[in-house]
Amino acid sequence: MFGLSESGLERGYRPSARSLLSYFTRNQPAAYNSPFKHFDNQKTWDVQVHNAYLLGLDWEKAATWQKLKDQKKALDALTQAIKTGAIDGELASLGELEAERLRLSTQLEREAASLSNFQVLPQYREIEVRANSLTADIHRLINANIVDKRRLERYREAITQEGWPTDGRLESLYKEAGIALPGLVVRTLHEARAFNETIVLNRRDFIAGEVTALESLVEERNSDIAVLTLLRGDLLSALAGQGALEELMHLQALHAATRLKVDELANRIVQLKQMTSRADTIKVEAVELKRAAAIDYEERRALWSRPLSLFSDFSEQLYKAPGRLVIDIGDTGYKFDVEIAGSPSEGIGKMKIFCYDLMLISFARDRGLGIDFLIHDSTIFDGVDPRQRAHALELAAKMAERYGFQYICALNTDMVPQNDFTPGFDVEELVRLRLTDTDPSGSLLGFRY
Repeated sequence: MFGLSESGLERGYRPSARSLLSYFTRNQPAAYNSPFKHFDNQKTWDVQVHNAYLLGLDWEKAATWQKLKDQKKALDALTQAIKTGAIDGELASLGELEAERLRLSTQLEREAASLSNFQVLPQYREIEVRANSLTADIHRLINANIVDKRRLERYREAITQEGWPTDGRLESLYKEAGIALPGLVVRTLHEARAFNETIVLNRRDFIAGEVTALESLVEERNSDIAVLTLLRGDLLSALAGQGALEELMHLQALHAATRLKVDELANRIVQLKQMTSRADTIKVEAVELKRAAAIDYEERRALWSRPLSLFSDFSEQLYKAPGRLVIDIGDTGYKFDVEIAGSPSEGIGKMKIFCYDLMLISFARDRGLGIDFLIHDSTIFDGVDPRQRAHALELAAKMAERYGFQYICALNTDMVPQNDFTPGFDVEELVRLRLTDTDPSGSLLGFRY
């Protein structure tokens, strides 16, 4: 029907008979919105490939454009995944990835140096416990000395500041006691002075003894602190530059994790460079493809000029002014458009589709393709005034006879412009089936379910 080659069946983007046929049997309302689409969400590559094929252009160029688009889309997605999957958060550029790799490489070298100097001490934990115990003992002795030194300061201040009581003070105190305690037996002043001196002497003796004892304790603790400090120093010297086996294993695990990060980051950098290089290659291939398409376009001028001429002729017969079928080659593939002079009404839009479809079937027959029919629903004439409707039906009948195809249009009787046909044009001769709802015989199959 369309002369499709079986050798191209393995291609991902190629014309299919089903899609090509949909341009000759527009079977849903959305198919009447654009000449180049037969449903609303038709993909760009589908539009380009099938219209290029029907217009005599190199459809393989359109397929290659789409493959380049797919590659670019995949590269963009992969590049974004590489960037956002980088170490320690999102890194947005190749430069940031390189900077992160340098930082991790430096860290890796430091870790390797630490491991090379690390020595395992089998008794590490035992010595560590003893050193910690000695540290606790030293702190306890130091704290005790601090407390006792404060007591010594208070005792020494008491000895220095406390003097012998004077006779006048004793007499004053004695009188006050006598006044405060009238009627009591009162000792003589001589006895009171002797008693007071005894108390002061005893207190001085007690403080002196306490000072001597505390000084002895402080010296003893200082001696113990010195011994413990030397012992702890020996233990810490044994631990210096050495560690426990589990510490070595922990350092080795951290080093392995850093190495893994460096390797992963290096792979991401290589991938990103490859993606960038491939993206540049795709740009170059797209430019070359556009240039090749332009050359091919010129070489096929004799072929694609025919459908442009047909569209211009058909639109002129309907509107007395030639319309234009436009084919452009852009950076992303073929671009198609149709123009007919007149107001941008719904009727003009439908007639653009009518002229385009009539051109497609006429050009297909002219090329010797097997397709020999064009089917429209009455939607094709929505918003079209009766006179243009009549001209369109007459044009379709004339082209069908000229190019040997059948034009089928489903119309309600009230849409048939009986009074606007050219004299001599008998539309009744072209009616092949009349459907009514008066009785079952008027239905499509002659009966109702």
